Amino acid sequence: MTKIAHIIGVLGRGGAERFVVDLCNELAGNGQNEVYLISLCHNDPETTFRNEISAQVNYISFDKGPGFSLRVLLALTSWLVEQKIEVVHSHLNALEYLMLYRLKKTNTRFFHTIHSTAEAECPGFLIKSLRKNLYKRHLITPIVVSNDGSDSFRKYYGLNNDMVIENGRPYLSLTKEYPELRHKYKDNQTDFLLIHVGRIIKVKNQQLLIEAVQKFNAKEKQQCKLLIIGEVRDESLYQKLHELSKDDPSIEFLGGKDNIADYLSIADFFCLSSFYEGMPISLIEALSVGCISICTQVGGIKNMINHKDNGFLSKDNSVDGYYQAIKEAVYCQDKPTIRENSKNAFRLKYHIGAAERKHSQAYNS
Repeated sequence: MTKIAHIIGVLGRGGAERFVVDLCNELAGNGQNEVYLISLCHNDPETTFRNEISAQVNYISFDKGPGFSLRVLLALTSWLVEQKIEVVHSHLNALEYLMLYRLKKTNTRFFHTIHSTAEAECPGFLIKSLRKNLYKRHLITPIVVSNDGSDSFRKYYGLNNDMVIENGRPYLSLTKEYPELRHKYKDNQTDFLLIHVGRIIKVKNQQLLIEAVQKFNAKEKQQCKLLIIGEVRDESLYQKLHELSKDDPSIEFLGGKDNIADYLSIADFFCLSSFYEGMPISLIEALSVGCISICTQVGGIKNMINHKDNGFLSKDNSVDGYYQAIKEAVYCQDKPTIRENSKNAFRLKYHIGAAERKHSQAYNS
């Protein structure tokens, strides 16, 4: 049995956190690993992915408060020494809490995943210099989630020793709410149903999406209904978006939802209008059920979607560019093929099993 520890700051409802839980569950389920998921901070089961951790995964929290904690640094180091962990894999802002343990003479293998651009994840000069030194000396192996992420890493750090391992998700399951949602939003409805899944934050660029849908509905005979699913992380932005769409019956904000599969399965299209994405978990979920995606061609998205093959990409980040992408998708005559291509892309490349195999190969190489 290989002892593996994945370390993350907190398990809030984001794509990176979602992936860490899924990967730990998959690694623990193959019978060859003893897996620990370590959260530096406390996780409220009601607002995080805490309850989705498999019983086969050993979950530990160090209950860190805001800011840097020397207490947690020392406690984590002592725990790692005592447990004799063979593979330590950090995510997001957890890497610096491995510093003391990494300086010890140990046979432990170290990995760190960069889930966004290298610059966005590590903007400070001091931390950047520290991480670059660790990567350059092969003390920690950097993993990126897309070819675009690899380009970002190589440009930012001036190194070329990163590994590309795409994110993944298990197949999604429908819930008992599916029939009611289908009846409400699809049965006897002639509008095309668009679903957006993403937290209300600036980088998700929901304003572009709303304005493009409104432009489509103003210009086209066929109409679209847009459901925006995601927790509000930026209250002022939410108020602005709400004001933009308050008199528009074709736009609904539904807040955070646990049953994303139900919504994706009734939707005609999945929409993502972000300024930047690493490798969005929400897009992987859409591919898994064959929900046709309409996305801005940013970050890892352009590595995932081939225009008119397994989805649609806007030519740019303008309202007109995204409107044209919606129009092209709505009037496409070959939707069944695109849905099938989406599901095939998920099965071959973005299922969590593929991610687990690549990580296991990296750990054992």
